[in-house]
Amino acid sequence: MDNRILYCSMDWVRDVCWVLMMYIWPQWMLNLIPGERSVRQYLNKYGVVDMRPIEGGGSAVICTKHGRNLWSGFIKVITDAHNRHQSWGGQFTMEDLRMSGHRCRIKREPMCDGSFANLLLDLSMLARLLLVDEFRDSQGYPISYIQELYNLMVSPIVGSCPSKAKKEKFLKFLHNHPAVKSPRAVTILISAVFQAYKSMGQIEKQKVDDLVAKTKLTTKDRRVDAALNSLLNKVLLFKYNDPNNTLTSYAPNSCDLFRFLRNFQQHGGDVSFLIIRVIHTLVF
Repeated sequence: MDNRILYCSMDWVRDVCWVLMMYIWPQWMLNLIPGERSVRQYLNKYGVVDMRPIEGGGSAVICTKHGRNLWSGFIKVITDAHNRHQSWGGQFTMEDLRMSGHRCRIKREPMCDGSFANLLLDLSMLARLLLVDEFRDSQGYPISYIQELYNLMVSPIVGSCPSKAKKEKFLKFLHNHPAVKSPRAVTILISAVFQAYKSMGQIEKQKVDDLVAKTKLTTKDRRVDAALNSLLNKVLLFKYNDPNNTLTSYAPNSCDLFRFLRNFQQHGGDVSFLIIRVIHTLVF
């Protein structure tokens, strides 16, 4: 009996001490205790973007690992709910987006059925909410890759009732989008593509060439961007036996863009992370 009384007293003292500690501790010490934050608080605490200089002058805004985690984390929350046949149907707000450490969650319960159409509504709403000022450059445009990811989520390349194969391809592309992958991972992928192409036989290479030829490019001429960068410009204007060549030998089509990137990857030598970012801009 005495032992039970002693244990109860110890529990009571412990609880009182904990409450007093919460009142007495300075705020900066309480901030060390992991808790749930809003997206705005997460943005303020962690650097989600960074400024990096570009070869030849100027600078570019890029996502940090925390910025990539914000997009990839909430995309996973939405697709996981879809896999459980649940959805929000696009009915959530910025206040519903919460961060527990670096873990993302949507505090509102998903009350809609997990149809693919509702999944697209969720992705579209998420993109609109996450495209805050931090992910825009000084001119107000979304930074590299984020624009492409935003477009994919707001105006998806599939309909609301796609085939199983198209749905799987869309989700795979979404989860592996360059915007949510590290620069090193994207660089390795580009290198692997060219190495695979190099090792192909003539028939396989022709299939790849045919596929590249069918790729639709925007009206933007990538050669203009390449000419502004000293290292890229060397590849752009390179011509055997003509070191002073001033005319590019690349046409503004998908095949020559692929050829340009392949030549740069193979003959550009050791390039920095910053130059790789320029390549990514040209591709996407």
